[in-house]
Amino acid sequence: MKNSKKLIAGMSVVTGALLILTIVLMFTIGPWKKASTKTSDVRSPRKTSDMESDDPDEETGDPKEPGQSSALISGGEWTASDEDPWDDPETSEPVDTTEDTEETTSETKETTEESTEETTEETTEETTAETTPEPETSSETEPSRAPSHSGGSYDLSGMVIVIDPGHQRHANSDQEPVAPWSDETKAKVSAGTSGVATGRPEYEVVLEIGLRMRDTLEAMGATVIMTRTSNDVDISNIERANIAVENDADVFLRLHCDASDSSSARGIGVFVCSRGELADSQVKWGDWLGNCLADATGSKYRGCSASTTYSGLNWATSVPSFLLEMGFMTNSDDDWLLSDPDYQQLLCDGVAAFCSKMKNR
Repeated sequence: MKNSKKLIAGMSVVTGALLILTIVLMFTIGPWKKASTKTSDVRSPRKTSDMESDDPDEETGDPKEPGQSSALISGGEWTASDEDPWDDPETSEPVDTTEDTEETTSETKETTEESTEETTEETTEETTAETTPEPETSSETEPSRAPSHSGGSYDLSGMVIVIDPGHQRHANSDQEPVAPWSDETKAKVSAGTSGVATGRPEYEVVLEIGLRMRDTLEAMGATVIMTRTSNDVDISNIERANIAVENDADVFLRLHCDASDSSSARGIGVFVCSRGELADSQVKWGDWLGNCLADATGSKYRGCSASTTYSGLNWATSVPSFLLEMGFMTNSDDDWLLSDPDYQQLLCDGVAAFCSKMKNR
């Protein structure tokens, strides 16, 4: 009997312990299970990239990362100071699909290449324009220019050109008025100069050039009148000017060679009258003549001077009149050139170009 009571008491204790353990487990496991179930129910589905990492064999495409789209723009040649053709903010957003990304990438590359080509062409043109040297005004220290052309034909038909080879074999020191408006007088014809290298007199060289010039201009249709065709004449400066005026010359050209105390002086000079009805245009025309001669021969043009010094010009103000100094006979280089038939022809070519400009002025 005693043993039965002890067994019953022991079983009661065990039963109570189990009951307590059951109650404890109910309160512990029950809430954890509910919380776990609730969390699982609200979890968002995985992204495409998460699935790719789980199953690398699945063909879901290879979408670009946001950083790659930006690199197509920032990695180009454009800088913050350049005009950005991709200034639409929508184009800088990451794309959602592979197809859209590939199309955007292709268009972006094409735009980049076109923009780069245009920028390169513009830069090349600007660099060429900036590095292209400007023509310089000739000076005493500059080298002679190379001839830009040799020969050439112009239509000089209808033009009357009077050529006056300066001086003559024997000077005439008799006096005549310098100008119609002046009482000052000077010698009718001076002696001229001579070559330091060739020893030839100016009157001989200018006549040689004048006759060649006549043939050149006549071959182009001009009517050419010479004030003299030999050295043994006696024609004053006023008489020479009157030949041009009486024939209503389109161009009155007086041929001379220059002289200087400096043996280094050389080049082409033009002199015109500063008075008369054509005075406003004479210097411009004189520059045409000098530049045409410089272009044809390569010699430097020293400029056009307007004054009332030369009687042969002062008495011919009603027609375009020019005293042309073709070179310095006191310079050995110019002296040799003035007697060179090839160089003489270049002088004739330059005068022909000038006469063409005068005809079409």
